[in-house]
Amino acid sequence: MMPTDKQKPLDIVIVGLGAGGLYASRAALGFERKCRVTFIEKRDFDQFSPCGLPFVIEGVVADFEALKYHVPEVKNRLIKLLRHEAVSADPRKRIVTAVDLTTSEEKAIPYDALILATGASPVNLPIPGAQKFLGKGIHFVSDIENSRALLMAVASSRKKRAVVVGGGASGLEVAVGLRRRGLDVIVTKRTPAPFPRNLDPEMGQAIVDHLKAHGIRVLFGKGISRIDGDRQVESVEIAGETIPCDIVVMAVGMRGNTRLAETAGAAIHQGLVTVNNRMETSVKGIYAIGDLVRTYSRIDRTPAAMQLATSAYRQGITAGINAAGGHTAYPGVLNTFLTVVGDLEIASTGYTLETAKERGYDARAVSTRREVRPHYMPDAPEIHLRVIVAAENGKILGAQAVGKEGAGWRINLFALAIHGGMTLYDLQDAELAYNPPVSQMYDAVSQVAEVGLKRLGLPPRACK
Repeated sequence: MMPTDKQKPLDIVIVGLGAGGLYASRAALGFERKCRVTFIEKRDFDQFSPCGLPFVIEGVVADFEALKYHVPEVKNRLIKLLRHEAVSADPRKRIVTAVDLTTSEEKAIPYDALILATGASPVNLPIPGAQKFLGKGIHFVSDIENSRALLMAVASSRKKRAVVVGGGASGLEVAVGLRRRGLDVIVTKRTPAPFPRNLDPEMGQAIVDHLKAHGIRVLFGKGISRIDGDRQVESVEIAGETIPCDIVVMAVGMRGNTRLAETAGAAIHQGLVTVNNRMETSVKGIYAIGDLVRTYSRIDRTPAAMQLATSAYRQGITAGINAAGGHTAYPGVLNTFLTVVGDLEIASTGYTLETAKERGYDARAVSTRREVRPHYMPDAPEIHLRVIVAAENGKILGAQAVGKEGAGWRINLFALAIHGGMTLYDLQDAELAYNPPVSQMYDAVSQVAEVGLKRLGLPPRACK
């Protein structure tokens, strides 16, 4: 699909100007100079960082404007249609129909390749009152508008109490932010352990203790059963207890925006668009990236999804190159994840023990707790590491880390180890940097590798 000098430019249409869409455009324009990209975006501004929203709520970031990015247009190469909504895609005619949200004008936009980067929308629980009180006390934190509405509600709250529903990164980050804004905060979820997709239950107690230390009431394993009030939220019911409040934050997950993909006839599985290793959907010439797609695990190619910006931009690069006539493959997801709740880093990569066993591995978990610096250094916090390995050879399948320092960079080491097919032997042999203000001479990463080899009964590495 490479155009010759006499051919018209290759037209690539990207729906959605998020991280995935932006990097798809850069990859396409960089790969093929005779290429033109048109963005279709509902917002009236270019781009923003969703990951920064909880930190504006907390007050760490001054205001929402700081989260915005400007993407400059490039004459005849990069065109932005802001305040436009793509309503359908016709793969036979290769046309996207979009509506100008300012004038209501309908436009037919031709394409040679189409990249869907339409993201995801927050889920509202199907419980009594959840639909009734949308915009009347129930809030989401997924974009600048609804996050700003939450802050306005905090400022005008009479009860000064909020209930956050959900125990994932967004929910817990927002809970800490609301607490620092002076509200009484209750966090609830139906399952007893936080971050069930990322952490084994054994790692969760430190997080619960940390939330409680911040003055947050934790009701994990109970969940919210109803939301009550007259014209506004006035209370919620959790495990039979009526809790007065006037703010409820729903942070129970995101649902992929697949409607446009469906109009084009793309295959959908369990609410996500199915793509191949080129990020191409079941419809030739249409690619999908980011929160709306179902891809595969980098470990063993089993189906997987990862609704994080770090996967979206890599998928965007793959889709952009392929849409521009190249041929490159996406390596798959590890779900490498990091959040900071208060001053606690929580990180993971690869499989949990439960997931590894579900995938058919004879897996084991090995844990260790260790101070991040030598004992003689002041303020040396502890880090809790847990590694998931194959019992027969110590191959690394996943890892988790919780601590006030260093969880993130250690998980990045484990992510690289998984990507390289490494074992506990390799981690034990790794030469890591050391200096007392930063780390131990014998780091927790090396320690957990040694402990794991001993517990698995694996012999010392043979001489080569």
